[in-house]
Amino acid sequence: MKLKKHNNIKESEVEEAIVSNLFYLKKSLNLTYDVKLIARQLKLRSGEQRLDLLIAHGEELCLIELKVTRFKNEYVNQINDYREQLLKLQRQRELISGQLRAFLLVTKFTQKEKKICESHNIEIVEYEPINVLKDYFQRLSTVAPFLRIKPNDYGVFNISLINRVLNALNNGIIKQEKLAEATCLSKGSVHNHLRVAKEFGLVRERNKRYSLTDLGDKYLSSGGEGVFADILSTAQSEMLKQFIAKAPFYSSTVFGIYSIVESAFVLSRNSYPINFNELVKMFRTVSGKVSEWRAEKSQSTATYTFLNFAIDLGLLGKIGRQIVITPAGFRFILMLQLHKSIEMIESLSSTQLEEK
Repeated sequence: MKLKKHNNIKESEVEEAIVSNLFYLKKSLNLTYDVKLIARQLKLRSGEQRLDLLIAHGEELCLIELKVTRFKNEYVNQINDYREQLLKLQRQRELISGQLRAFLLVTKFTQKEKKICESHNIEIVEYEPINVLKDYFQRLSTVAPFLRIKPNDYGVFNISLINRVLNALNNGIIKQEKLAEATCLSKGSVHNHLRVAKEFGLVRERNKRYSLTDLGDKYLSSGGEGVFADILSTAQSEMLKQFIAKAPFYSSTVFGIYSIVESAFVLSRNSYPINFNELVKMFRTVSGKVSEWRAEKSQSTATYTFLNFAIDLGLLGKIGRQIVITPAGFRFILMLQLHKSIEMIESLSSTQLEEK
């Protein structure tokens, strides 16, 4: 069966995307100056009708009627009515003065229909709603961290492996080369351990010199001593769990742990325990790495890495190739959802999609 092409989206949602990204509107209407929003859904005729958008463009006022359908003759009458009412408001000095321009945005029109609009002094513009929303997403992703962050695999398979380097830092060794000598690790391993530590907020770097953060000091003081120094303590595990739950988009490593637990939770709704192969596929999708983790080996390695991190923290468990969510993991998910929502709302609220 061949599916017909329909725009199954509300005009109000496309309008919301345009209002959030006036530069796209300026570009679509081929306007010269920056535009400023005067009103959205402006009430006319005592609220019986609402004009979609009224914007200021230089010394002009532009009334814009937005449709997610092809041209219809009734739209011309609608715009003419709006224009008359706006002119009346200008005469009554209830609206700022300025030449009025009328725009109609539709998904398709013919040359005959364009001439009809021109005869009524209406500038008709063809657009695709999908492009409005695509442009909105692309601009949003440049400023909203939760949309562009993806996990990275640094070759550290257990969180506790970073403890040796952190202890050396605590002893006053601040350069990567010296840390490698003190820990008997390769420079590459030390580099990766430091990267993971930085992504948990435990280490800071300045001029290639490393030091512990306040959280790093607290993390080390909560660990074991001697032979137990390289083992993640219960206190350290709780500290990192709280850190991740409260800031799931803090870094690629933190986001990777969030993604692996989220993937397990989604799969648990269909079957439980969770099959490792299914987790690999879901984690690749949730983490946004579909185009990067193409090889089966890279997919499995990355999944094993972040699964091990989640196991270190007591969030997930593994028995053979079956994965389970621990009681602590379920509590973690609830806390994670709360803080994730708060961070996403705050990020969206503060986002200004302006011309770069």
